[in-house]
Amino acid sequence: MSLLLIDDQGEFWPGDSRTLRMAFDSPYSGGEFVEYAVKNLGFVALNLYGRSVQARLRPTFVTEKAVAGLMEWLGRARVDRVVLSMFDRDWNNALVRIVDARSHIERLMENVENERPQDLLCRPTSLDVLDGREELKDLVQAWPHINNSYDSEALVKLLRSVLGQRYVVVRRPASQDRIVFQELGTEMFQAYETWRTCAIGAPIEEQPDRAFGRWISGAYHEVSRDGAARLDAVDAIIRWPHAGRTRLRYQRVIFPIKPASNDTLLIAGSFTDTSVDLRAPHT
Repeated sequence: MSLLLIDDQGEFWPGDSRTLRMAFDSPYSGGEFVEYAVKNLGFVALNLYGRSVQARLRPTFVTEKAVAGLMEWLGRARVDRVVLSMFDRDWNNALVRIVDARSHIERLMENVENERPQDLLCRPTSLDVLDGREELKDLVQAWPHINNSYDSEALVKLLRSVLGQRYVVVRRPASQDRIVFQELGTEMFQAYETWRTCAIGAPIEEQPDRAFGRWISGAYHEVSRDGAARLDAVDAIIRWPHAGRTRLRYQRVIFPIKPASNDTLLIAGSFTDTSVDLRAPHT
């Protein structure tokens, strides 16, 4: 038997690679690290037995690049059959012919593409978390009155001053059921300057991590319908192209504004908060 790992960037490693374990600062060795990497890092593990291979993955956690690496490997592999071992709450196995393996995996990933509950977590939170940001706390509390008393330009200017450069302004046109970027603070998406230059006017789903963009879009649509300021704790694992899987923990506030044009403006700000922890202990 031989063992091969495909990491979250689609790179191939020997399953016993000490270099890989050190890169992830893992206390595990051998088989323990392999299982940890599949369950928690989005890796794929391949165990080869003659003309058969077992591919282990966690569908709701595996990265797109790891899946692409698996597809590439299957396209040139000299094996007859594949055992797909998929982890959810437990391991589930499916035996498929090599000629059917790629389409089987594609269908599997299509079913879970919009379902990443372990990655993207959000919970409404209390104004108490804004201690030290009294001006922002006052704005959230008084928002219904403020939103009815000021014009949209004054409100945008006010929120920019309170949120600093970690803000996003988006617009939902009255005639369309979509939300587009209108303005980005300079501290947002700093690692993606090329993307930033093209983002204005684009749908907010079109972010470097598309699944995250679709998820964020849902929160903005809810606020645009409800018309009330919203404060959330967010614990999200993002799949950044330059850095792979990255965990972000922050507080997010979204303010809706109704300009005279009947479009809806929304301004969101975020504040890093490592005390936010919304996920199960094993992840």
